[in-house]
Amino acid sequence: MHGQISRSPVSEDGESFDLHQIVDFLLRRWMLIAIIAFMSMAIALGTAFLLTPLYTSTAEILLDRSPRSVLGSELGGIEASSGAIENQVSILRSLTLLRRVVEKENLVNDPEFGATSTESGGLVSMVKGWFRSAPAPVADAPDEASAIPTDVRISINKLRGALLVSRVELSYILQISVTSTDRDRAARLANAIADAFIVDQLETRYEAARRASDWLNDRLQRLRDSLRQSEEAVSKFRADHNLVSVGAKTLNEQQLSEISASLVQVETEAAEKQAKYEQAKQMMDEGGNVAALPDVMRCSVIQSLRGQLAGISAREADLVTRYGERHPMVVNVRAERREIERQISAEISRVVSNLKNDYDVARTRAESMAANVAQASGQNSTENALTVKLRELERDAAANRTLYETFLSQSKVTTEQQQVDIQDARIITPALPTSTPSFPNKVIFLAVGVVMGIALGIGVAALLDMLNAGFSSPRQLEESTGLPVLSSVEWVNFSDVEKSKDTIPIIQYLTTKPLSRFSESIRSLRAGVQMSDVDNPPQVVQVTSASPSEGKTSLAIALAVSAAGSGKRVVLIDCDLRRPSISQQFGLTEKPGLVELLAQTASADGILHRDPVSGVYVLGAGAKTQNPPDLLSSARMHHLIEQIRQSFDYVVLDAPPVGPVIDAAVLAAVADKVLFVVRWNATAREFIRQSIERIPGERKICGVALNMIDLRRTPKYGRYSYYSSAYYKKYYVG
Repeated sequence: MHGQISRSPVSEDGESFDLHQIVDFLLRRWMLIAIIAFMSMAIALGTAFLLTPLYTSTAEILLDRSPRSVLGSELGGIEASSGAIENQVSILRSLTLLRRVVEKENLVNDPEFGATSTESGGLVSMVKGWFRSAPAPVADAPDEASAIPTDVRISINKLRGALLVSRVELSYILQISVTSTDRDRAARLANAIADAFIVDQLETRYEAARRASDWLNDRLQRLRDSLRQSEEAVSKFRADHNLVSVGAKTLNEQQLSEISASLVQVETEAAEKQAKYEQAKQMMDEGGNVAALPDVMRCSVIQSLRGQLAGISAREADLVTRYGERHPMVVNVRAERREIERQISAEISRVVSNLKNDYDVARTRAESMAANVAQASGQNSTENALTVKLRELERDAAANRTLYETFLSQSKVTTEQQQVDIQDARIITPALPTSTPSFPNKVIFLAVGVVMGIALGIGVAALLDMLNAGFSSPRQLEESTGLPVLSSVEWVNFSDVEKSKDTIPIIQYLTTKPLSRFSESIRSLRAGVQMSDVDNPPQVVQVTSASPSEGKTSLAIALAVSAAGSGKRVVLIDCDLRRPSISQQFGLTEKPGLVELLAQTASADGILHRDPVSGVYVLGAGAKTQNPPDLLSSARMHHLIEQIRQSFDYVVLDAPPVGPVIDAAVLAAVADKVLFVVRWNATAREFIRQSIERIPGERKICGVALNMIDLRRTPKYGRYSYYSSAYYKKYYVG
């Protein structure tokens, strides 16, 4: 229920983003924003037409990535890394390269780039800076810059300011753009800078090749002398020590090498024969199958005897089968078999004996050859020291020869490179004059002007809304005060109604136009007051405001007339003893009223005035008094209100504003509820909050009436609409 709503203000910090508020704001301030945007656009276009047009021409250079090697390292080829590309950009903006262009093109006497040329105005330069970005000027070395004449240095700085060097995305193409007031001059200077860069690359490469060639020639001469000295030292050492060589070795070394090779072969044969003999001897000693030895098996005699033995064994088996073990023929056959086995054993012994003889011969031969090697080694030991020295001299000579041949080959390559111009960069697109100026871009100027104008217009409109201290919507009022807005009452020109003698315009309006928007808002206000406490509907309602001229008296009259129109006995009491507006409107200023009743100087009979049109009973303020708060807070005032409660259904108290005087605060004690009136878009918000806090009593204020709303100035869209659309108008008459 409304009567239970706290008067503590609602914080707006936690309010979420609301599109409706933005739309309301734009609809409310669209004309101001449009005017400022149009003015900004006009200024931007005017500035674009007043500025001197500038033309930009661009030349493109392709960097050659192929390397050139001298002495095995890259020389002259441009690297492909981003850092190397930035280095080339710095070269194009360098002092030395731009000085060549200035001197070649005679820019010192140029009307735009010369030392005597004048720059555009400060505003124009500033606008250029907005729309044309250039890299920061490269700092010149102090010594190098001091050696350049002042006029040349000025021209270089101006040319650098008009130059823009950029890389085309991730390619190896550099764009050289020059901006000038003359289209032909812009193209000429862009091509001149590109040509100067190509010439600089060629000169740098030629100079590097020339220096490398000079160094190689000097080095070759020293290597040639070293090689000659080392070869002469080898020849002299051989001659002095009578060292005859066979190929790369001396004669003694050659003989020793041959004997050593033969010794190895003989020793190998002896070891092999020894192994065979020792294997056969071991098998014989251990009773093994000597017949399984390879040499035994290869013996032809043993193979023949074994064949005979096999035949006799077969015949023996046959005879034993036929005649038995003791038959003479069996005995003879067995004797033959034993004879052949004896022959096989004798032959195996002979083979083993031959193995021993072969081993003894091989060992003797190896010992003899080892003696020969020892003798040859003894003769060669005397030459070891000389050989070591000779090898050292020969190694030095070989190293000097290899180094000399390498440098000689590179020297010839460098000489060829010096004679041929190898181009590291080339112009792929020359700069051409353009007919369209690059600055000022009228489309960009127009777009920027519109954007800045809209931004400025929104800023000014927002500032005006912030400076507007009053409340422009019910939600703002509720969030700020914590009180419900019972009704939003539009501003009505009561002078439009037909007036008769002794007729109050607002009463005439309510009675003649009961279905108007204003009448409906008053009924809504009265219903809101009644619903503020459903269990105990208020009977005595005080109407007050924060400051004068907020329409509280008109609302008090309208509230009383509306209640009377519903069939209730209503009394309207003018409690504003300082400025009795109700008494003036009803013509009761000269008649006794509230002051006389409280001072007991007049009788209650006939003191109430009944309005013939609305049927509302009116009690005027009466005579002037010096102590209004004391009278309104007196016991007689409480007693008077209690008496009136017994005779009337509804009592409306028109109290003074609570802001300037305390009358309304003390009068609130006799009222059931207080209706607080706020004028739309006028009264300061902080002042309203302070005035509400001055009214004592918890939940005393039943709500707020947002009064005197100008529907022509309210938002046309959103949830803060005041029902001004055509859909709602058909419900109202008048």
